[in-house]
Amino acid sequence: MLTPPSRLRILLALVPLLAAGPAGSAPAEGRLTFLASSLWTKAHDIEIRGDRAYCAFLDGLMVLDLSDPRHPETLGALHLGGGLAVSLAGDRALVAAGDKGLAVVDVADPKAPALMGVLDTAGEARDVAVLGSTAFVADGPDGLLAVDLSDPAAPRIVGAWDSPGEASGLALQGKTVFLADGSAGLHVVDVSDPARPRPLGSLDTDGTTESVAVAGGMAYLADGSAGIKVVATEPPAKPRLVASLTASGYAHSAAANDKLLCVGSLYDGGYQIFDLAKPEAPALLSTNKYTMYNEGWRVVLAGGDRAVVIDYFSGLFFADVADPRKPKVVGYFPAPSSIVAVCGRGHHAFAVGELSGVLAVDVADPVRPELVGATSVFRGVQGIAVNGDFVYVTDRWSVRVYDATDPAKLKAGKPLTFTEGIPRTLAVQGNAACLTADNFGLYVLDVTDPAAPKAQGSFKLPGFTYGLAVSGDRAYLANSDSGLHILDVGKPRAPVEIGSVKLPGEPSGVALRGGLAFVACGADGLVVVDIGRPEAPKVLGRAASDDFSSAVVLDGTIAYVADGLAGVKKFDVSDPGAPRLLASYDTPGEAQNLCLLGTSLLVADTYSLILLK
Repeated sequence: MLTPPSRLRILLALVPLLAAGPAGSAPAEGRLTFLASSLWTKAHDIEIRGDRAYCAFLDGLMVLDLSDPRHPETLGALHLGGGLAVSLAGDRALVAAGDKGLAVVDVADPKAPALMGVLDTAGEARDVAVLGSTAFVADGPDGLLAVDLSDPAAPRIVGAWDSPGEASGLALQGKTVFLADGSAGLHVVDVSDPARPRPLGSLDTDGTTESVAVAGGMAYLADGSAGIKVVATEPPAKPRLVASLTASGYAHSAAANDKLLCVGSLYDGGYQIFDLAKPEAPALLSTNKYTMYNEGWRVVLAGGDRAVVIDYFSGLFFADVADPRKPKVVGYFPAPSSIVAVCGRGHHAFAVGELSGVLAVDVADPVRPELVGATSVFRGVQGIAVNGDFVYVTDRWSVRVYDATDPAKLKAGKPLTFTEGIPRTLAVQGNAACLTADNFGLYVLDVTDPAAPKAQGSFKLPGFTYGLAVSGDRAYLANSDSGLHILDVGKPRAPVEIGSVKLPGEPSGVALRGGLAFVACGADGLVVVDIGRPEAPKVLGRAASDDFSSAVVLDGTIAYVADGLAGVKKFDVSDPGAPRLLASYDTPGEAQNLCLLGTSLLVADTYSLILLK
């Protein structure tokens, strides 16, 4: 269950300096501008100092107030476009920001973290540790980097060692780095001279070394599917395996102090706690499950009797490990698993994702979006739509409906379940609604009572029917196998097909303007179709995709396209035969869905809800 919305007021990120802006060779005309992001998903790391927690999310850095550990609250956040690990050094936070590199952030004011400098590394910054004025970065395929922080506005690489694997994690002890190097196991590196990192010794394992923790002369490796490895590190030139332990899943993270070893595992593995009375032979004390899927991405021992479990799908779980045989969750900060669809009404956006429930966000001030309401979580989410005071969500089995008269208090109505097809996209018009369904086609619904929709009629269409737009008595269906289909739904109990046209790629989303249909066709980009003669639609023009175009919305002669890993594209479609790229914005995650609300473009980016102008 989500923490009540009053505890979830997330005012996020006004600074977009690391989020890639206009990309490619598009002209500056009509540029897309970052406003803010909200509903951050997938926390990756945390460091606690006093009653403050500094968290790396895939969107950036978030600072939490832990004054009441039962109910953590957001103090401030900085959108960086990446965030896999964080390390504190005085009033600065070093963020390993993935493909955005290493970010240096001033956190003297936790309510307003400020970007100081960025180093765009050649690889993917996955972990970071600090010694004096030097940061050591696990940079994925580019190995270990030593970065001089003397000028925080201009961090620079002063030394590097290209490890044979993919540097995924590191532990710093004195002037020695223990590097988790993926398929190449563990490497011990002398960094007493940062300009010349010197490998001392290594140990190849039979797994994939994702993380390393060091305590009591031992290195503890989270070795993926091969479990947990205990490695003696003296002498450092000859690390040797002394024990192999069974993990509760895919071992992904390790944390250790002088008493305990904690290992987080994926695939419903949760986390394990081991006793280190004998450092060379850890003794299992407990295996812990705490939520629906138990994806223990990272476990952090936070000092005293505190631990934090970072769950890949659910957020941050704060645990009391005073009794490690029976640890207790004492606080929770939720983070949705993903944000895959968004719609809007007035000054509220309604977003949904896997294991997120419906999230209501006040965007009256688009640079300071605020989460104001949330439902319980559910699975199998496909799409979302709003009509008047009601929000409709499709999942793999049903249409869920919520009364959003008061967005802070969303009330569930009566769901409509289906025995055929997988519900996808819903469009409401008056007292009727149309719903696409995979491996079925189209349903026509009666929403005279919007809180209790009923099925009226249907039209069967093989394959995957994703996108939908409705105008008057006509429904336009984007079928990934067979193209664009135009149906007459004037008689809701007996829809009939008027015409169709085979389209390239995988038609996934559709929007209408006058006698034109604009179809997002997956890898084949945006396709413009003349529907003036619905019995004989024909292709007029196309615009290329850089990844997978899944959704499109229109604003006059402008088309905005969600283009997957390539972010959002903005086209001038005043000449439908030749759409012209005006701008693009490379969002941090995978742009899957979007909508216009006032002058803001809302983007469901998987990692978060992005607001662009």
